[in-house]
Amino acid sequence: MAHVGARHIKALNLAVLTALGLAYLLIGSFSIINWCISLAGANQQLYPNFIPGDLGFALVALTVGVSLTVSTYYALRGDKVMHLASATCGTWLALGALVIQVMVVAAAVLDAIAVGEEVSCSIVSENLLRMDVILGCIILPVSIPYTLMLKKMIRHNK
Repeated sequence: MAHVGARHIKALNLAVLTALGLAYLLIGSFSIINWCISLAGANQQLYPNFIPGDLGFALVALTVGVSLTVSTYYALRGDKVMHLASATCGTWLALGALVIQVMVVAAAVLDAIAVGEEVSCSIVSENLLRMDVILGCIILPVSIPYTLMLKKMIRHNK
């Protein structure tokens, strides 16, 4: 019976990784489209409040999406090491994007305080409601078991 439960947890885990990977791929694609639209000078971006038209963000989102999606592929093929490596790299890169965006918000707030301006809620809300922050918060609990498994694997191979 415990074996069936473990199989369900593994399937759920792979479904979550795949869903997050596809979400990052979609968001990265939208970001490239928004970037191209802004280069063309048009003002009709796709969800501009949540998805920035930023090539750097797009490349990070696409890389995270590919890493998470490929990790599922490796898991289905039975390659545990490549699955773990891909999933860990993807989740850590997503968390890095989350941390950088939070640091951008902190810098904007500190800058406003330093120059004596009023800190408006829009500075915080516009920068914290971006998809790198939202998806980064979702991926945070997913990254913990992969980080622990990687740590255990490294310790075991010493």
